[in-house]
Amino acid sequence: MSQPDSVTENEVFFKHWLRSPRSMGSIIPSSMYLARALAAEVVWEPGSHVVELGGGTGAITQGLLERGIPASNLVVIELETNLYNYLAGRYPDVTVIQGDATRLDEIIARLPIERVSTVISGLPMVNMPAEFKRAIIDQAFAAMPEGHAMLQYTYSPLAPVPIKELDLDARLVRYVLRNFPPAAVWSYRRKAA
Repeated sequence: MSQPDSVTENEVFFKHWLRSPRSMGSIIPSSMYLARALAAEVVWEPGSHVVELGGGTGAITQGLLERGIPASNLVVIELETNLYNYLAGRYPDVTVIQGDATRLDEIIARLPIERVSTVISGLPMVNMPAEFKRAIIDQAFAAMPEGHAMLQYTYSPLAPVPIKELDLDARLVRYVLRNFPPAAVWSYRRKAA
């Protein structure tokens, strides 16, 4: 479903924030600087896919496309109906799925995907119950080959995912001041057995 030309990304984002502020990490979309910082950390090679959890209005998706990742190799998962509709209209060549990140395995099983190289999460993990965090992290790592990293961006000054409880190695890879609010990009890997 395409959006009328008169509806801007900021309007869609802010209207959704008004309806459901706890489901959003910010009141405005991520900046191009954050999108570029995330895209620079993504591992991608021909034949693999990048999965973005919580696509919002597509600011990060745009950064991935600008980095050179083909639209056909991007999968964007968005739970909220109005944001999903906006994304699907804005990026008709990207696989945009309305779905739940805690059921990523079921979503991927329905798609012609051989390999996921990176999972990016823009989900507001800080405010989520522990069981949802665990489910999202487990699903992300189950989708990727062993040793690959999940990227998470956050507006919190602290790591948004409980590292010890989920047996993860974490590294702050970028801090983006040119974003409102300033954002941190974290890279998570499963600890080696």
